[in-house]
Amino acid sequence: MKSKFTTQRAKKFLSYYKPHRSIFLMDLFFAMLSAGSVLLFPLVSGYMTGEVLAKWDDGTFHKLLTLAGILVLLTLIKVISNVIYAYFGHAMGAKMEETMRMELFEHYESLSFGFHARNSTGKLMTVLSNDLTNMTELFHHAPEDLLMTVIKFIGAFVIMLRIHVPLTLIVFSALPFLGVAAFFADRKMERCLLQNKEDLSALNEYAEDTLSGIRTVKAFGKETTHRDCFQEKNRFYTGSKCLFYKLEAVFYETVEAYPQFLSMLVVIFGSLLIVRENLNPAVLITFLLYAGSLAEPIRTTLNFMRLFEEGKASFIRFMDMMEIHPAVTERPGAISLKDPAGDITFDQVSFHYEDTADNVLEKISFHIKSGQTVAFAGASGIGKTTIASLIARFYDVCEGCIKIDGIDLRDLSLSSLRAQIGIVQQEVYIFNGTIRDNIRYGQENASEEEIISAAMLANIHDFILSLDKGYDSLVGTRGIMLSGGQHQRISIARLFLKNPKILIMDEATSALDYESEEIIQRSIERLKENRTSIFIAHRLSTIKNADQIYVLSDRRILEQGTHDELTVQNGEYARLCKIGKL
Repeated sequence: MKSKFTTQRAKKFLSYYKPHRSIFLMDLFFAMLSAGSVLLFPLVSGYMTGEVLAKWDDGTFHKLLTLAGILVLLTLIKVISNVIYAYFGHAMGAKMEETMRMELFEHYESLSFGFHARNSTGKLMTVLSNDLTNMTELFHHAPEDLLMTVIKFIGAFVIMLRIHVPLTLIVFSALPFLGVAAFFADRKMERCLLQNKEDLSALNEYAEDTLSGIRTVKAFGKETTHRDCFQEKNRFYTGSKCLFYKLEAVFYETVEAYPQFLSMLVVIFGSLLIVRENLNPAVLITFLLYAGSLAEPIRTTLNFMRLFEEGKASFIRFMDMMEIHPAVTERPGAISLKDPAGDITFDQVSFHYEDTADNVLEKISFHIKSGQTVAFAGASGIGKTTIASLIARFYDVCEGCIKIDGIDLRDLSLSSLRAQIGIVQQEVYIFNGTIRDNIRYGQENASEEEIISAAMLANIHDFILSLDKGYDSLVGTRGIMLSGGQHQRISIARLFLKNPKILIMDEATSALDYESEEIIQRSIERLKENRTSIFIAHRLSTIKNADQIYVLSDRRILEQGTHDELTVQNGEYARLCKIGKL
């Protein structure tokens, strides 16, 4: 990851303004109007005290009323302009945040299983929420704050030059020192903020992981261990945050004193000029008003620096995510897989995961005929689940190719491929919502009759009816209100609705008791009909009736045949059966 704010990333940042050009221009217009009113206020006040009040005549009172009206008008213009650009600017920032959030969410979905294995949900959520919120403020405030600050500083400088050149140069002589201090403070605060956001991600990751596994934590009595670890990560996060506050306080308080320092310079040198050069006191008052008016753009600059550093650090993390390329992509002109027979071929397939160079599978070849039921057996971690993942193209092969009906998977569109593959895993994910919603996940437009039919085929209809709210019963986060067997039957009901041609059962019953397994096996037998079925299991009962069994060992297929054939061979399969691994 680059972790820098490069020119290319800056262009990407600016591109988010494009769809909101009209709001953006209006925002800048009212920001300019507000800045102009601030600049004119001291000028009118100085004219009032220096010219109008210098000599009183019959028209003086009328002039004072007119100038008072102008001052009131300038104040109203400033207030109204601030209200307008504050609302529309924030609305624009929120819409830009919405666009970025959608982009990031879609990008998360497009990334491979490997990415999600390496990055916790807590970390991804931190970027999706905290970081994008920080960018909303930057999107809104950056343009208007910069514009108003430039207008106010340059405008004040030009007006003050026209009034008195030496005094103006004295007032603005301290600006270069302020600029140098700002530059170095900016560097330090950027590094500190990036570290703070990394610490926040680590904190959120750990909290999400612990709370997701709270049952295990309590079952093993590890609350104190997790609390201590969380406390340490919390301490790191607080430490980096306090360091930023320290840098911020030193710099901000130093700069906050700048307007007062300007006023001091005006008073000291203006008083000397009054004595030596007979300077008009009205000029001194005007300069004091402008010195005071510079306090606002200085505070704006300080606020901008804080928002910029927070927003920039967040945008860097956002782009770090967005610039990660999916490991699995569609080729140009990918074809759609329609009404497949379900014939699967592995041709000299080798594969290793991104974080290791050692192959999990090496030169694997086999052929599964349409409608055939095959099983893969072997020790844990030998590559059985990897084969299932490769068929669904969650990963791409490193060598060789996999074909369905003679077509390389990489030539197929991902959506059409996965529409024809149904997977039931050991750990079924149940979404927070109703049972009906979870079953309908297999087909979004399924009718009530189709949902009930799928539930009956999956042997879970009777259980659902036993609940007070039936299909409208809530299942809780991750389906906490349901048992493991009920999770599996809901996932099978989903597949009945999806109606895929290829069925993959990835150790679907290995964690269930025998009674639940027996119920689910009946559902699976129905599901297998007229489908190419692939079983990956630790239990003999789930694979002994397969048409063909492949035994994996040492990255390759060691044995193949039916249950009876492999038992007679007295090889690895027979050994696994004897020691109770199947």
